[in-house]
Amino acid sequence: MKLRHLEIKNFRGITNLDLKLGDMTVLIGENNTGKTAILDALKFALRSVRTRRGSSFDAYDFHLPNATADPTSAPAISIRLTFREDEPGEWGKRQAAKLNRAKILQIDTDGCATVILKVGARFDPLTQEFVQDWEFQNLDGSTLTGLTDAAMGVLQKEVSYYYLAALRDATRHFDAKGTFWRPFLKESQLTPENRKEIEDKLSEVNDLIITSHTSFSKVVTCLKEVQDVVAMTGGDDLVSIDAVPARLFDMLSKAAVNLNSGTGAKIPVGRHGEGTQSLAVLMLFNAYLQAWNKGDPIVALEEPEAHLHPSAVRALWQLIEQIPGQKIISTHSGDLLSEVPSDAVVRLHNESGRVKASRMQDVNLDSTDLRKFNYHIRRARGELLFSKCWILGEGEIDGTLIPELARILGKNLERAGIRFVTYQSGISLKTCLRVANGMGIQWVVLADNDGQGADDHKAVRRELNGRSESDVFFVMPEENIEQHLCVNGFCDVYYKLLGAQPLKKVTASPQDADYPIQVAKALPRGLKTHAAQEVLTAIQNDSRSVPQLFQNVIEAALKLVEE
Repeated sequence: MKLRHLEIKNFRGITNLDLKLGDMTVLIGENNTGKTAILDALKFALRSVRTRRGSSFDAYDFHLPNATADPTSAPAISIRLTFREDEPGEWGKRQAAKLNRAKILQIDTDGCATVILKVGARFDPLTQEFVQDWEFQNLDGSTLTGLTDAAMGVLQKEVSYYYLAALRDATRHFDAKGTFWRPFLKESQLTPENRKEIEDKLSEVNDLIITSHTSFSKVVTCLKEVQDVVAMTGGDDLVSIDAVPARLFDMLSKAAVNLNSGTGAKIPVGRHGEGTQSLAVLMLFNAYLQAWNKGDPIVALEEPEAHLHPSAVRALWQLIEQIPGQKIISTHSGDLLSEVPSDAVVRLHNESGRVKASRMQDVNLDSTDLRKFNYHIRRARGELLFSKCWILGEGEIDGTLIPELARILGKNLERAGIRFVTYQSGISLKTCLRVANGMGIQWVVLADNDGQGADDHKAVRRELNGRSESDVFFVMPEENIEQHLCVNGFCDVYYKLLGAQPLKKVTASPQDADYPIQVAKALPRGLKTHAAQEVLTAIQNDSRSVPQLFQNVIEAALKLVEE
């Protein structure tokens, strides 16, 4: 059974979220937009809530909109899950019959089987306690009646939900009591004869070890004197020393997993680095699902990239794909995102005070634009999709200057979630704007005043989506950024970089209005980046002002992320 639709209301930081789920869903987005809350909401609905008694939810699971909010007066939590076949008959006759007997199966107009579960919690003023409830619904959202409490158990037996959190302690997971390791230790297909043969050999090994350590005999002799004080049975066999566990289940309970170190030495997995431990637990989780899970599980992975080297993170995706079942993954890694199929990406973002989910699958891109997006942004700079706002500029010089000018102005773009994105280097402004709009990323454009700038202006107008053009589109009065810098106080910086041959192109006198334009045009292409660095040095060392246009662009981006 695949979960295809999830609706969450008033759960932690989420007031109203509508999320479509595929076979693979990768959740990305800004901090505190509810990635972990989504995984926990599923855990409540599919594992924690089994009865209508008591409450698995606590006060901090309710949505608290401000510092003075009281959970006892908070709106009720609602978590609604829709399981649906992709094709009629997909679930099979046995499963459909079981769900139908529980009276929770619905058939939609396409002939696809559907099960809708709603789990909720509220504060009961009569009992002064938080209480939980659940119900199954029909296709119209009305409560199904005549169900027994066993209906919830039927669904939870058909749908297995596994959640691997970001904090993965290998010592705990590979312990004999660990959820995923314990079943392997308990599993035994040995015949009684084989078991006895193994235990006899263990006894022989133990006897050999004990007799080789003659000092043990003194311990045995002294311990036998216990019966001189306290009456005990056993006679000569009263005391024994087990250097090797005598029983098979004792030995298995002490089984340890080792990984070779760089020197070849076998080191317990819990003594390796955090990244190796995290990966080992993930692979144990995979082994558990492949060996023990019945049917197709729903698997939730929180930050599978935790503690791993960036190159290892990129390789990790191939391992994740091998994990069986429907997968819902939250990540903060641009490196992992670079390997994720575009149609699996879902970005969570705040919009007008509520968390919204935007799917890359729904962005209006043709095959060519999608290919360019995948190559130039998702694979090369996947971290850009985590941004709150993009400052879009045409060239490398813009990308060099804007972040540094913001730092000089005391503005921290990284902390604000603002990133500079260069277009025209293989990907058009139109594609960037469509991705930004489709994924809920704010944007500001800085354009040149040339033919390309005119085309960029048209692209901006098509993608404004209700924005005010003056708030998001900035164009240089001059043709390009070099001319703008020369006109705005940095002509001397450019002039010093001109050699004898380029200087011949400067025919105007320094007093002429055309002089800074000629200086900018005379600068060889190969020196443009160096000139930009010299401009930054001049601003820092000579206390020159940052051109107003760039200040306006930076302030506009900051204003958008603060709204």
